[in-house]
Amino acid sequence: MDLPYTCMIIDDEPDAIDYLSALIGEHCPQLKIVATATDSASARNKYFYHLPGLLFMDIQVDEKNGFDIYKDLYREKLNPVIIFVTAYNQYAIRAFRANALDYLLKPVDPVELTAAVKKFADSREKEIQGEKINTFISRLNARIRFHTREGFIFFDTDEIIYCEADANYTKIFTTPEKFTVVSHNLGQVEKLLPSRQFWRTSRSHLANLKYLSQVDRVKKICFLKSGTGLLKLPALSNHIGQISP
Repeated sequence: MDLPYTCMIIDDEPDAIDYLSALIGEHCPQLKIVATATDSASARNKYFYHLPGLLFMDIQVDEKNGFDIYKDLYREKLNPVIIFVTAYNQYAIRAFRANALDYLLKPVDPVELTAAVKKFADSREKEIQGEKINTFISRLNARIRFHTREGFIFFDTDEIIYCEADANYTKIFTTPEKFTVVSHNLGQVEKLLPSRQFWRTSRSHLANLKYLSQVDRVKKICFLKSGTGLLKLPALSNHIGQISP
């Protein structure tokens, strides 16, 4: 691993943040803390700014609890890896139903923290290795291979009009009406596709520049021409400037 994984701590108690930060610094060198937050509003804003790979989340934050914050992120078609950290053990079942990676009780035990972080790092390493193998095979075959619920499928890059995030999955559209759901999130799909051919128009959409017809900066919309019609996709201002000429 060349670079550490990024993480963020969300807790309404600054002392709890300081304590967990110290434990991470001492026992988890594979993690880099990129942000902390003591309320739900700043937690949401900082998460979207940094997009950390792992969230340490307290259950009780403010008027929104940790589950509410998770739901807010999920509604934005993001499904972050979460380790809940709380003084209350009655939320454990609910935490795992929210797809939490682990559940740590305060005061956090260094051994339990290390085990939870190792679980996260191991899962990420497997994903990275899988992506590397997938990319290698795709390049050999001059086509892109994507995993599906049933197995895998190959696409020529030119036949992909755009991709749309669907939580931990991605819909790949080959016509305006036809799409295939693949078992990769949009970030993973973006890494597999040629960067000079595909443009991330927003957090949830990836467009093939071959079909790009027009970009409206005022309305924050881009138009893709497919067949005889035009498709409209959101084009956020902070993504518009990234398009290659």
